[in-house]
Amino acid sequence: MNESQLETFLAVAQHRSYSKVAEVLNVTQPTVTSRIKALEDILGCELFTRIGHEIFLTKEGNLFFDYAKNILIYIDHSKEVPNMVKAPSIKVGFSPGYSYSFITELLKTIQSERNIDIQIIEGYDSVSLNDSALSGDIDLIFTREILSKNPDFTSEYLFDNNLVCVLPKNHSLSDKEKLCAKDLAGETIISYKRNSTLWNMIDRQLLDAQHMTRIDVANNEMLLKAVANEVGIGIIPELGTDIRYQEDVSVRHITEIDTISNKVYVQYRENSQMKPIAKKIIYTIINHKYSKYSEVN
Repeated sequence: MNESQLETFLAVAQHRSYSKVAEVLNVTQPTVTSRIKALEDILGCELFTRIGHEIFLTKEGNLFFDYAKNILIYIDHSKEVPNMVKAPSIKVGFSPGYSYSFITELLKTIQSERNIDIQIIEGYDSVSLNDSALSGDIDLIFTREILSKNPDFTSEYLFDNNLVCVLPKNHSLSDKEKLCAKDLAGETIISYKRNSTLWNMIDRQLLDAQHMTRIDVANNEMLLKAVANEVGIGIIPELGTDIRYQEDVSVRHITEIDTISNKVYVQYRENSQMKPIAKKIIYTIINHKYSKYSEVN
């Protein structure tokens, strides 16, 4: 069983045509047939069956499909071994909504570990980040959705990252200790990634707020700047607040929004290189969460 056989198997499962796969892989059709036959001989079963002019996976083929994908992922990872020995690297993914100060603390922590390259990635949402981790594109992720049980990953609950409302300091609603959805009637609400799963839940809780104007911006930083400049009101995770804006914005809770669960899970690939780095990052994140310097009043 080799890489080309597995790639050919997955391609046939996708395209349902030996001739199409031969074209995609730039090989002859007999080569495709030979690779599939070799796999079937190794496994002792048929992987495909033909119904009319179409090719379908057999029951055995369906069971083997996930194994084939995972084997190719492991092969790709094994090719990185020489680079890991020379200069360890780590790719860290975040869901949207973390403040720059939060990311900076993370970078300082990893920087203290010498000879480690780091890449910070902001995913569109938790679902896309989980997919990237499972496919091997990211080593460690902070998301609100826990990965399905996978022996290759460790998943740890860190804390709740409650959603809060950020308002201009001199806004009339800043005088209230806690808000409700009706208080937002007639206000301009600033969001980012409004098509995400999290914002779909927020919108459902704001049904009692009438005649709101909506503005969707590119990221958390732009949202905070807009609020500080009195463009409108923002709703963000608590860890999206930033000390740089504490003189310009107030933070309040909204009763209905408080019912939305927004947990933070850290999830990382299990290997001897990743575990000590992950533990150090986790400690820094928890320390930052509960530090008085991360709060905006």
